[in-house]
Amino acid sequence: MFSNVHIVLVNPSHPGNIGSTARAMKTMGFNNLSLVNPKEFPSPQADALAVGCIDILNKAKLFDNISLAVEGSNINIGLSARTRRALIPSLSIDQCISYVIENSNRNINLVFGNESSGLSNDDLLLCDYIVSLPTNDDYTSLNLAAAVQILTYELHKKIMVMPSIRKIEPKPATSKERNFFIKSLISLLEYTRFITPKNHISLTKKIHILFNKSNLENEEVNMLMGMISSINKKLKK
Repeated sequence: MFSNVHIVLVNPSHPGNIGSTARAMKTMGFNNLSLVNPKEFPSPQADALAVGCIDILNKAKLFDNISLAVEGSNINIGLSARTRRALIPSLSIDQCISYVIENSNRNINLVFGNESSGLSNDDLLLCDYIVSLPTNDDYTSLNLAAAVQILTYELHKKIMVMPSIRKIEPKPATSKERNFFIKSLISLLEYTRFITPKNHISLTKKIHILFNKSNLENEEVNMLMGMISSINKKLKK
């Protein structure tokens, strides 16, 4: 169950939250934990708060940056309470749960930010969708492990009443393949001066968002890369 789903913690600052996250995951049937640049790990505090879930910590994958952590995935869903996410497609919690369950053939990352600062703007650009957990308007800050627990619980609850849902789709592109295409496209557009120093930030952001929400298949990315290669050859003759 949920073997295709990875919980990704970006820059976690407290090892106790890593241990509590492992416990929250395992109680709901999740086993894949990725840690991006944790401040302290391994840690006795993490082990203590994992309470019988040390196996999750022992096989956790460590990454130096978020790009490396998500490059093998097909879909990245970021958890954020920030209004700066406006241009990135958003899902309600219910939509997110249904989307993850209906795409069991895809590798999906559920990405959680640092305890105090959350996901950065650059982190969010690597996400295909953004989800915000509804909270009290007077106090919106959720503990990191609590946020993981809520999302994994909702997924576990849903799969218990919909055990047979499976969706067969063509092979989706990985984040690494998609991001390589986007970088190649941006490089081409800089060469043709469609992207200039003046509009670089706004256009590159829009290009990332456009293709991240397109759910490109592997064959589609290969075709697009072929187009770029063909154009480059003509331009550089």
